Amino acid sequence: MANQRYQKKQTTIVGIDYSLNSPAICIADDNFDFNKCSFHFLTSKKKHIGKFGKNIFGYEIKDYDSNIERFNNISIWALDIIHKHKPRQQTAEVFIEGYSFGSKGQAVFQIAENCGLLKYKLHMSPSILYDIIVPSVVKKYASGKGNADKQLMYDSFKKDTGVDLLKMFDMGKLNNPVTDIIDSYYIAKVGNENSNSNNI
Repeated sequence: MANQRYQKKQTTIVGIDYSLNSPAICIADDNFDFNKCSFHFLTSKKKHIGKFGKNIFGYEIKDYDSNIERFNNISIWALDIIHKHKPRQQTAEVFIEGYSFGSKGQAVFQIAENCGLLKYKLHMSPSILYDIIVPSVVKKYASGKGNADKQLMYDSFKKDTGVDLLKMFDMGKLNNPVTDIIDSYYIAKVGNENSNSNNI
């Protein structure tokens, strides 16, 4: 009985690498296992639409007439993915990577508005909790270096999972959606560990 008292309630773990052009989502449970995860991303490239491997799915970005319609379309897609993969009675713990501050000019505001709309919708969803994870924390967890570049993240992912995403997507160099899938995986993994630590 004592063990049952401290047993963690099962949740759906969600890692989101949120962006304007190629957002990616990793869905997992709290017994984190790559092969039991599902990955979802948006893309404007026809060759990246469809199913890749056993658990990676690409969706076409919808057309839009304004930035607010664009932001809304992406947030609807993200919430849809979460709710479709979350058992009705479960809570989803959603982890989003924080801003990296690498963008300049008008893009800074668009990125903030885009992510702000998602955060609002997550906040208004009764069965969803969300938290922000600092980019350097994700990178350090994945590779041991808080300033890891895309190649190091890729090498870490390949070593951890045994999956060669460049080969799977028939790509010669690192780009989206590969880098976004990797980020979403490690965001979810860091979030899951933080969640487990807070529930000991």
